[in-house]
Amino acid sequence: MPTSDKAAPGPLYLELAPPAGAPAQIDHFFVYCDCGLLSGPGTGRFATDLFTLSLTLRGGADRGPRPRLDLAPPRLAFSPRRAPFEGAIAGMRLDAAPHLLPSEGKLDALTLALLAMAGKGEAWAPLVAALDQLACDLIFSGSHSAAASARSERRCVRAVTGMSRRRLAATRRFRTLLDGLAARDQALSELALDVGYYDQSHMSAACRAFAGAPPGVLRRLARARPSGRFFQDQGLETRLRLVIDP
Repeated sequence: MPTSDKAAPGPLYLELAPPAGAPAQIDHFFVYCDCGLLSGPGTGRFATDLFTLSLTLRGGADRGPRPRLDLAPPRLAFSPRRAPFEGAIAGMRLDAAPHLLPSEGKLDALTLALLAMAGKGEAWAPLVAALDQLACDLIFSGSHSAAASARSERRCVRAVTGMSRRRLAATRRFRTLLDGLAARDQALSELALDVGYYDQSHMSAACRAFAGAPPGVLRRLARARPSGRFFQDQGLETRLRLVIDP
């Protein structure tokens, strides 16, 4: 739960590790609240190789229809927003699309927690608990053990993610870079080589293509925060990976 329960949370984006025992296809949970500040002019959605499963509440706790669970495919490149976002989103990012999604009736706890968090900032722990339950309800197809030809593998990658293997590898390298920018104060030139870029210029070009901003700007935004900031429950606090808080 937040350090203050008397007001709705301000603009905020955070990522959390999934619970132990969650399906291996779940990379992380995320919660995003905004009143148009984080999603203002010049911002947008980063490229990612992950699927996004999310419940969106637009305009606050007292507006709009019942939130709906949506599954978005991986994104090839940075996509600028058409308009600032106002509301709250909770969800998770996945290495693969679920074979079956939970029924609408199983979303009640997550919907109520998202409404409470957006309205009063009181439901961080219940919101994470609802995401944990949603993760347990997801069903993924079994992996294929038979060896496939390189051509079949290329077709499979494009069919599943909508991008080529080369583009997929570049997008995953960029995601690794974001983790490095948030977690370390390493020189950008050294980080570029560690992540797999030819040099800092190559890394900067990738940041502009996939995130619409140079690496220095991304580093200032994506800082890992010390513990004790959001959750009183230490078990939840240790799952916190990333916070963007203007």
